Amino acid sequence: MERSWYGIARECVSLRKHVLRVDPCVFIDEETTFSNRNVLDSTIKSILTAAIIKGLDVIGILSKSSSNVGWIAWNMAKQLQMDIAVLPGQTYICTTKEELYIFKLKQPLKPGFDLGSACEAAHKMGGFVIATNLTKQKVLDVNKLQGSLSAPDAVEIYNEKVGGYQDLDVDLPKFVSSASTSGNDLESSTAFTLLPRREAEKMGLLAPNEGVDFEPKYLKPKPQGVPNA
Repeated sequence: MERSWYGIARECVSLRKHVLRVDPCVFIDEETTFSNRNVLDSTIKSILTAAIIKGLDVIGILSKSSSNVGWIAWNMAKQLQMDIAVLPGQTYICTTKEELYIFKLKQPLKPGFDLGSACEAAHKMGGFVIATNLTKQKVLDVNKLQGSLSAPDAVEIYNEKVGGYQDLDVDLPKFVSSASTSGNDLESSTAFTLLPRREAEKMGLLAPNEGVDFEPKYLKPKPQGVPNA
């Protein structure tokens, strides 16, 4: 017997309660590269929709030098009641050439920091830092920094666009990312990280129980006595 769409939808209306699908690295160009705000909004909506179709629970939206586009995506997901958590972020190139993904900053991190100083500055601003493209020597340096504000919170071990898995000997959470740049990219990607919800909450990527009771707008009962528009 074929099940109704409504019955299926009732089982698929919230972020997973136990294990989350996370893609921390999806790139969108800076605001100034778009001809107008409508084009930017359309691009963001396409990527968020593709993320939901792919089954992601958490997506990092990264732009160069600023988290502004990520915050626009965060607001859009909230306003449209999308079943996905957005991490607004910026990329950052250290003076020592490492690249960082820095999330949750309201203001851009100023240039000119090495890895340790960049992590410390980001943490003091409430940020979460994923380090990428680490050399073996830099891994040794990161291990010495563990437990301090100067250490990253996690590392990227595989980026689908770049290819090449890094077996990093570091006692930090490890992420796999798609590095997608469009909705089509994201839908065709097979890369994401499985992360226990408790760990995501502990890292501050999600608020406690965020999204557990999510219900899409079209399934919510209409308030009594409110006329149809």
